[in-house]
Amino acid sequence: MKFAKPAINHAAQLQKLKSRGLLVADDSAAIELLLNIGYYRLSGYAFPFLSPPNRTSFKPGTSLEQIMRIYECDRELRILLMDVIERIEVSLRSRIVNQTCQPWGAHWFMDAARFHWRFNHTQFVGNLERELGIRHDPVTRQRILPTAHAETFIEHYYTKYGDPYLPPFWMTAEVLSLGTLSKLYTGIGDARMKAEIAQPFGVPAKIFSGWLHSLSHFRNTCAHHCRLWNRIFSISPKRSHKHQGIMHSPDRLEGHLVVLADVLDVTSPGHSFRVNLKGLLKRFPEIDPSALGFPTHWETLPFWKS
Repeated sequence: MKFAKPAINHAAQLQKLKSRGLLVADDSAAIELLLNIGYYRLSGYAFPFLSPPNRTSFKPGTSLEQIMRIYECDRELRILLMDVIERIEVSLRSRIVNQTCQPWGAHWFMDAARFHWRFNHTQFVGNLERELGIRHDPVTRQRILPTAHAETFIEHYYTKYGDPYLPPFWMTAEVLSLGTLSKLYTGIGDARMKAEIAQPFGVPAKIFSGWLHSLSHFRNTCAHHCRLWNRIFSISPKRSHKHQGIMHSPDRLEGHLVVLADVLDVTSPGHSFRVNLKGLLKRFPEIDPSALGFPTHWETLPFWKS
């Protein structure tokens, strides 16, 4: 079937919501919300309030304020989690750099033999070159090294050295995205090295690799301001042996929060993430924990009380 719905203005959008039974206390304020948030974005938070099975009208008594409370809780969750992810990402980058460069040298990542045969090393290096601003002459295909870079330490390397043509890993790693760092870890061919990197987190390398993969996608979800509440994630962390009875919903927010808290215990001892998370949700008592994947009375479980 061909899509044929026309675009409508904010006043018409509000009237559509009200005709479906949504209670609106202030039309002007509601139109302002639609202007700044968007009807389609808001509909993701409104969906559970629609009456099944057709979901063409709101459940009796549903107000715009109720929907906005969930929206605000979701927004504050993303802000809290981006701070946590930043600390974890910086620590993981540092740990992988220190673990690999001391035994293998500053430019180990340029050697394809250090990686599994299925790892696309050529593509990886090509991505690095683009991140570093290295271009290729369209005729000779020779590399043109950058004379300037947003990162002063990269610019300094090319001003003073330039050979090898890629900076040492402790510099290069600073421009890697979490997704690329995840692929690099997974692609390392030395099983012992991967196990040593994962060891402080108490899980095998295969589980840790899955955590990095899901964490990179989760970071992007938060960074792009996507909804976390009532979301089923297509890429979720693997449940480790130590999370039996702790992680209840790997494909929901709860599964990611368990991994974040567990990793943060290693990378930021004495952190206040659990306290902050429980405090945030306490300010929004109308939020159903099951919409985040939490079991009833989750906050009393030993893992979340520690």
